[in-house]
Amino acid sequence: MITTYGLGKRFGEVEVLKSIDFQVAAREIVVLLGPSGSGKSTLLRCLNGLEELSSGRFAVNGIEVDAIAPLRTRQAAIRNIRRQTGMVFQQFNFYPHKTAIGNVIEGLVTVKKMPRDQAMSIGQRLLERVGLADKQDVHPARLSGGQQQRVAIARALAMDPAIMLFDEPTSALDPELVGEVLSVMRELAQEGMTMVVVTHEMKFAREVADKIVFMADGVILEEAAPQAFFEAPRHERTQKFLRQISEF
Repeated sequence: MITTYGLGKRFGEVEVLKSIDFQVAAREIVVLLGPSGSGKSTLLRCLNGLEELSSGRFAVNGIEVDAIAPLRTRQAAIRNIRRQTGMVFQQFNFYPHKTAIGNVIEGLVTVKKMPRDQAMSIGQRLLERVGLADKQDVHPARLSGGQQQRVAIARALAMDPAIMLFDEPTSALDPELVGEVLSVMRELAQEGMTMVVVTHEMKFAREVADKIVFMADGVILEEAAPQAFFEAPRHERTQKFLRQISEF
């Protein structure tokens, strides 16, 4: 579903991603771990076209983006990729004047040009799916952080994506609200959704991931199944990271 080939990203003189090669298979749950500044979120943003590549190429569900391709070709590919991927961010990025269901159906009405009554039916079903059927007419400011993030997941699912990308979806939440968001993500995993997740939730990574990808300083240092990663990490930098995590 996702393959990167020598993917690189620079911000000025700073090389944030250095020749990244990795793959995500259909129905696979891949969790990206690593210290802050390792390039995890930048990699995710490149895969959704929110950051332009500096070098290399990647393909999402057969649609390829190459750093050396003409701009118009890259833009067309990114538009097609975005139709097949849903992305959930740390921040919710809602339209504050729209209700929960108004935010969920916005893409269906404006991008897919779906009739409003049909979009409403889909929106109601998705809010029910994330446990918020009774909040459809509530504005985002009156929802808890956990509820807002579940609305954001419903909004991403409304576009019927083949792949979901999660960029630290619980990092802005109070600890007691994290579980309700992770519960929805677990359900998506059980249903077979292909997912790439940047997170610091180690318990979630251990229980749900099919594969852990560990990054540091813009490179992938280690890939392993969760049990091997947590119990027998090979790379010294991975071992140090896990020791630091266990100290908290």
